[in-house]
Amino acid sequence: MQVSQFSLSNHLAYMNKRPLKYLFSLLVLFISIIGFAQEEYKGGPQSNTYENIPKGKLTQHTFKSTVFPNTIRDYYVYVPEQYDASKPAALMVFQDGHTYVQEDGHFKVPTVFDNLIAQEKMPVTIGLFINPGHSLDLVQVESPWKSSNRSFEYDDISDTYGKFLLEEMIPELKKNYSISDDPKMRAIGGISSGGICAFSAAWFFPNQFNKVLSHIGSFTNIRGGHNYPSMIRKTDKKNIKVFLQDGDGDLNNNHGNWWLANLQMESSLKYMDYNYRFEPGKGAHNGNHGGAILPESLTWLWDDVVPQTVVEGLYEFPKSNADTIILKGETSHFSMAELKTVNLTKASQQLSIRNTIKEQIFIIKEGEVQVSVRGKKKTIGPNSVVILLPKDTITLRAVSPNAIFYTMEYVAKNKVDLRRGKKDGGSQIIDFDDLEFEPHDKGGLRNYFRRSTAMCPYYEMHVTNLNSGIKSHEPHTHFATEIILMIDGETEMEIGNKVYSGKKGDVYFVPSNVPHAIRTTGSEQSMYFAYQWH
Repeated sequence: MQVSQFSLSNHLAYMNKRPLKYLFSLLVLFISIIGFAQEEYKGGPQSNTYENIPKGKLTQHTFKSTVFPNTIRDYYVYVPEQYDASKPAALMVFQDGHTYVQEDGHFKVPTVFDNLIAQEKMPVTIGLFINPGHSLDLVQVESPWKSSNRSFEYDDISDTYGKFLLEEMIPELKKNYSISDDPKMRAIGGISSGGICAFSAAWFFPNQFNKVLSHIGSFTNIRGGHNYPSMIRKTDKKNIKVFLQDGDGDLNNNHGNWWLANLQMESSLKYMDYNYRFEPGKGAHNGNHGGAILPESLTWLWDDVVPQTVVEGLYEFPKSNADTIILKGETSHFSMAELKTVNLTKASQQLSIRNTIKEQIFIIKEGEVQVSVRGKKKTIGPNSVVILLPKDTITLRAVSPNAIFYTMEYVAKNKVDLRRGKKDGGSQIIDFDDLEFEPHDKGGLRNYFRRSTAMCPYYEMHVTNLNSGIKSHEPHTHFATEIILMIDGETEMEIGNKVYSGKKGDVYFVPSNVPHAIRTTGSEQSMYFAYQWH
């Protein structure tokens, strides 16, 4: 169990000075590792690499400190591909940096950063991953977990480590990169002793670090950390945002009980009405759980400084017959998008629409509708589609009672190009009955369009038939935002690290660059629209 070794080495460092006192603690640690060796947390698709996601660059460096005299340490710098020197980047600092950058480790932070930055769930963020210091007078150790200065730097309840960051490490970083001074654009995290260290930096310097991420934090009496819960209760509330993670199988030794200590931290933060989140688990003293939930943890931590867009996931078909908004808001490519259902309850009921700055698409769900647009008139039925460009007028008249259709109107963030839209087909009626079905080994598909519009340089739609028990593909990403609209059958869809179950009429929303995959779960073939744009 990889991360458990850092706890072992931490205790070994103590034993070098006071071996009898810490022998019992070490034995308890071994029992904890054995007793909880079977617990498993696995990283999801958000921790995987994808070919079309921009990749940041990671470099390794060495630094000699004066704040911590006579020490040397390695550190790593992650710079996202999207970094622009003219725009100050956000900063996130990690203690025990080696474990957070490890490609085959629990956290894989550079990969997770790549994905979340591309998805706009994090700002463009430079990562600073710092190993604990080691004395220049001692023989170099084979593992950073055993660095001689680790506990002194991390477990000490003082402002010293924060000064080390603010007076040495961040100025060193600023020699080459533009870093924001806004505390909301700065986060700090760590594991075990590194977790309490992260909290200390924000506690003593809330005007420099607004965000804290603590994995299995050592809020115990190693060097006084057990005092934090009472300090939180008796100190004026500070402007920090805190994410805590721990497992009920964490350490219990002569320093304290890690699980109870984290529960005390949660209780104190709640009492003082802090902006916090505590994620309990079943894990032991390792990085399994924290690594598995890292993408969700970072998404929550940074959600106050990124655009508030339509949330990924499942949107159920409304139970009411009344016109109903299914989803509404900003997306990666639209400043405004609204998807809703419209019910023409009576035959001959008519609706006329003329958009000036909006574009719109219509998808017939039930019944027959006569459509008139740009001099063309046609009666179309279920699964037929109409594209309406800005400044065109459409008339929809129910041929049958209770004709229902979906419609989405939207405005692009980028320049609207009416000439492009007209050149590539203009407003368009697509009759489902006119489309050719193309069978394949997983089912089959019907292609509706692949074109540009006034709002979208890329605009594509097809309908897929997917056989029972079949997954369309493994989780993949693309720059286009996508809606999966269920026509028939039952499906299960992975979006990010979550799995949703959808049925006829439901809508899956997949933002740009978010990994996703769909599988038919029912006994019959499923059928769904896949509608993409950017």
